[in-house]
Amino acid sequence: MKALRQDKGVFIDSAIMICLCAIIIGIPFSITIIEIAATTAILLWLFKKMFIERSVRIKNTPLNWPLAVYLLFVILSLINSQFLTTSVRGLIRKILEYIAIYFVIVETVKTDRDVKRLVGTILVSCTLIGIDGVWQYFSGQDFIRAYPIWSMSRMKASFKFPTGFGGWLITVLPLCISLAIFNTKEKRYKGWGIFLSVLLLSCLVLSLTRGAWLAFIPAIIFLVWKRGDAAKVILLLLLVALILLIGSMMLLGGGEKLALYTIRAPAVVHRIDLTKLAWRMFIERPYVGHGINTFMSIYERYASAFDYSGISYAHNCYLQMAVETGVFGLLAFLWMIAALFTSSLKDINKRKDGLIKAAEIGLLGGLLAYLAHSALETNLYALQLAVLFHFMLGLTVSVQNVKEK
Repeated sequence: MKALRQDKGVFIDSAIMICLCAIIIGIPFSITIIEIAATTAILLWLFKKMFIERSVRIKNTPLNWPLAVYLLFVILSLINSQFLTTSVRGLIRKILEYIAIYFVIVETVKTDRDVKRLVGTILVSCTLIGIDGVWQYFSGQDFIRAYPIWSMSRMKASFKFPTGFGGWLITVLPLCISLAIFNTKEKRYKGWGIFLSVLLLSCLVLSLTRGAWLAFIPAIIFLVWKRGDAAKVILLLLLVALILLIGSMMLLGGGEKLALYTIRAPAVVHRIDLTKLAWRMFIERPYVGHGINTFMSIYERYASAFDYSGISYAHNCYLQMAVETGVFGLLAFLWMIAALFTSSLKDINKRKDGLIKAAEIGLLGGLLAYLAHSALETNLYALQLAVLFHFMLGLTVSVQNVKEK
């Protein structure tokens, strides 16, 4: 009977792995695929916990306590919510689902074979979307969703906006670069990493997404720090080139396209006003917040002071998080990030060279870029990028317990 339950557990793990691969493939172009695959994976995981393992105990990870405290403050934020239904919906359909995705991954990814499957799937997705972006740039529309290229010939591939494409690129690109410059002991991954590094870097430049360019700099510095010798020279040159590109676009101006990337651009001024607006929201209820998932609901009440109509995100995920869950909710989230980097860096430092170490460095670098970009964009509140974050979070923590054969 025990052997039968083990066989069923292996079968369910395989089914969950298929769902996880589907999530990765679907993130750049299909919310439907994400929702179906994520829901199926979570239900299979719950079924396994209740009927195969017959235990509700979840795996102990470095992020368990920070996640628990963060969840506590999210729940406490409901006390202040003027839109309780909206907040409860956000708690169940966003926060709890994202946390579930994290634990599904950390309890499913157990071996180096599992890591290779997911890393391979990420590389397949990168290849597909990178080629799609190049196709869009030269033909005028992408071949997956038939989206036309954005104004000023800004590449966005299968994403609705160039900013979303830029956010996705800087999260997956460090993994490709890491596989290219670190000793993976597997030539196919190194070659694939080199190809994708060139392809996706080109896409990042052509997306003309200044926030993504800036956020990518910490990832490059991180990779330089973890890799020595010749690779440092290459990465430093890349860093200098990126800084010069950003500097010329934001400070020099000149021409219609460059003028939109100066510090006086309307979009930049608008973001500054949004920051002021969100700060006013925060200081009104600084401890517990206005309630999870309510920023958009209360936006217009505060936006009238800036003569803005409609609704908008804060375009600073940390400030928006503080508005909704209070300063303690934000601190709990930052505690989770600190725990992630502390545990991952300890694991990286004691590992020998190989694919698992290269993957862990790349994943951590991608999360660093993502988190930097989140200070300038809506990443944690956009479904595709929010799922990507929690997926990468779970995979990075999973790798810590995987031994390379």
